Amino acid sequence: MQDDIHKEPISGNEDSYARLVTIIEASKGILSLLIASCDDRNFRDSIIRRYEAELSPQIPGYRVQLNYEEPSLLSALRQLQQANPELKKGKAAVLTVTGTEDLLTVALGEDTIRTEVQRFFGYLQWTREALRQFPYPIVLWVTPKILEQISFAAPDFWSWRSGVFRFVATEVVKETVTPTIQTNELYLIDSEVIEPLPLDELLLRVNQVKQEQGEQSLALAILYDRLGQAYRSLVKNQQAEHLQQDIDLGLEYFQKATALQILLKDKPNLANTLNRLGNFYQELGRYKRAISLYKQSLAISREIGAQQTEAASLSNLGKAYQFLGYKASNLETAIAAYNNALQIYTREAFPEDWARIQNNLANAYRNRIRGQKAQNLETAIAAYNNALQIYTREAFPVDWAMTQNNLAIAYRNRIRGQKAQNLETAIAAYKNALQIRTREAFPEKWAMTQNNLAAAYSDRIRGDKAQNLEHAIASYQNALQIYTREAFPFEWATTQNNLASAYLYRIRGERADNL
Repeated sequence: MQDDIHKEPISGNEDSYARLVTIIEASKGILSLLIASCDDRNFRDSIIRRYEAELSPQIPGYRVQLNYEEPSLLSALRQLQQANPELKKGKAAVLTVTGTEDLLTVALGEDTIRTEVQRFFGYLQWTREALRQFPYPIVLWVTPKILEQISFAAPDFWSWRSGVFRFVATEVVKETVTPTIQTNELYLIDSEVIEPLPLDELLLRVNQVKQEQGEQSLALAILYDRLGQAYRSLVKNQQAEHLQQDIDLGLEYFQKATALQILLKDKPNLANTLNRLGNFYQELGRYKRAISLYKQSLAISREIGAQQTEAASLSNLGKAYQFLGYKASNLETAIAAYNNALQIYTREAFPEDWARIQNNLANAYRNRIRGQKAQNLETAIAAYNNALQIYTREAFPVDWAMTQNNLAIAYRNRIRGQKAQNLETAIAAYKNALQIRTREAFPEKWAMTQNNLAAAYSDRIRGDKAQNLEHAIASYQNALQIYTREAFPFEWATTQNNLASAYLYRIRGERADNL
């Protein structure tokens, strides 16, 4: 039914939504395959939240994401049912499946024949009968590109659809979306640093190379990699005019580069591109995807003896495992990766990379769950001090301030040594950080460090107790200049709570006013 594939105008979003909700409500107790597409993941998520809220509590919503390693709709639904036993009782529910936006359109690795998208279609095609065990409306969210292909790639599944629903994000929605990029005190390392060229120049060069060398050249693969870096830079530096589009283009060009590098057996550049693509995914908060790419880069680097790329992949792998969550095993894996990287990134040969990894390693030890807490903090402090051998105030002022802040956190929590002296060291380090982290230059970092400094003053043992609390109150109030309720609701609430505690124990001023 080719007429089912047509471009729907933006004004049709409400019509699509109304049809979707109507069919969900009419599908109680029966299997309904509902295929929805959207060109923007943030807009898509807002639609999902909307219909789940509207249908609840009569029709509760359940969500599951496809596993890109095994992109099977049936497996995802079985996983959802196992996690929610009530779904086996046949009560009303709507099941929402996402994750197709993360599937790669190129095969990574010489032993991989089919792409993740092709495997997804393969699973869909042979899924129909098994889906009968799920008597629910199932909303499968796909990208517009996958929607265009699904009718001929999985015709049997397509023939069972109960409806197709297209949603198009307006430019206003796209421009106001904030990317899921983590701002943190850890570093990513690119295995080779390349200054990005302007997009116009890169695209012009792509056309020239295609005309002169054809569609399958090493030069074209390099240019695709450079385009991926250019779009990544726009997103990372919050300069993207059309955020989701620029993210998609960046990922697409990196994937085009890897496809050509695999075809041409260009393993050195493939290892570098996989590492950079992993960094892009990590900056977008997609840590599992990043880990998979780093592992591929690591294997290739070791195979060809590219030690610098190996060390970069190990370092980035460590950071990704840290951000998967502070589970004991994740932190142990991160620590092992950092230590392996440091065997290559020595202080003498790669002083800046060595300092970066020392900082990352210190953060991992500071949060470590296994081992003795006291010893973990000592190891963290030693690693921060190592980093400061390279990160001097004069040579690397921003990195010096970051490491001073991290060192202060470790000393504030330190178990060994005299508590009073540890707090003095922490306060001094926070004040060092604030020499660089000014309100004008780094407002968010300034607010965070002000909040940390206030907490240290609240705990301070030395000095006049009344004056310490005045310092704490002043620093909390400084932080609230940036941490407004509108811009930073979580930080605002936390700081307000801390400020309230300081006023509760305040010695100066009228007791009634403080309370």
